[in-house]
Amino acid sequence: MRPNFFATLVLAAVVFASGWVGEAEAQLRNPCPAEWAGDGDCDEPNGLNLCAWGTDPIDCANPNANYGLGPGYSAGIYAPPQPIPVPVPTPTPAPLPASCPFTNDGDCDEPNGLDLCAWGTDPVDCSNPNSNHGSGPGYFAGIYAQNTPQPAPQPVPQPLPQPTQPAMTAISGGAFVHGGGGGTSGCPNYAIANTAFGQHTMYAGQGSYRVPRITAGGRFSLTNCFPGTGWRGFTITRPDFRFFYQGVSQTGQITFQLTSNAVDTVLLINTPDGQWFFNDDSNGTFNSTLTFSPVLQGQYDIWAGAYNRSSNNPAQLWVYE
Repeated sequence: MRPNFFATLVLAAVVFASGWVGEAEAQLRNPCPAEWAGDGDCDEPNGLNLCAWGTDPIDCANPNANYGLGPGYSAGIYAPPQPIPVPVPTPTPAPLPASCPFTNDGDCDEPNGLDLCAWGTDPVDCSNPNSNHGSGPGYFAGIYAQNTPQPAPQPVPQPLPQPTQPAMTAISGGAFVHGGGGGTSGCPNYAIANTAFGQHTMYAGQGSYRVPRITAGGRFSLTNCFPGTGWRGFTITRPDFRFFYQGVSQTGQITFQLTSNAVDTVLLINTPDGQWFFNDDSNGTFNSTLTFSPVLQGQYDIWAGAYNRSSNNPAQLWVYE
């Protein structure tokens, strides 16, 4: 029996229509249904994958929307560009000078002091614990520390009231005295707190004391220290050493002796009553001696100088009762 042509045509139309509808449903919707906009679900391919790219911008531009199985906001067309980091230039510190121009001025200029010079270029000042170390960590943190424990500061005894004590007198030969109470602008400055080589307190009856380390000389001229006295020589500005005497001397006198095998020494002392004493040569030698009687309690500021301008000459300073 021959098939009915009309029935065949109808069946073919139904099959064709069914295939077209299925293919359309498989395609991403463009535009995305209006009711899906702003519903909190991203329907584009990076979300639920129901609509074409750019058709659900309200939800898919919101990183807090629901992205379903898609890669999400950060992988979509709405991902913001990553900023390129701006390089931060690292400042290059200025190199410290290879040789220090400020040596032997009483200030430590290496990194543990004023930080103006390289390590090892200012050894005279930076190896002296009594130098000015500025804002740096100081002597005990530098290359000169040698694991030395930091000593406890010595108390500074206050001199007794002077009106009850007689004026000091130098009884040694070759001594020169000037009763300039408080000094003069041409003399070194005894009011500086830090000395070059420290300080010591000696009590009556102890006999003698040797300063552990001291050098003689300097660049400060004594020519204008009480002009007309003939005092000559060179020292540093601040005292080399500060000596305190306490108690009543059993011998009635005290001697300061400065010796050196390297230089012709001069000795300058400001005594507790404010007088200045000077000596160049003593006992037929180029060494210097000052002996006082009576002995006053209080502070003696001492300058270890040299007759000719020079510095860092090895010397010894003794104090005897």
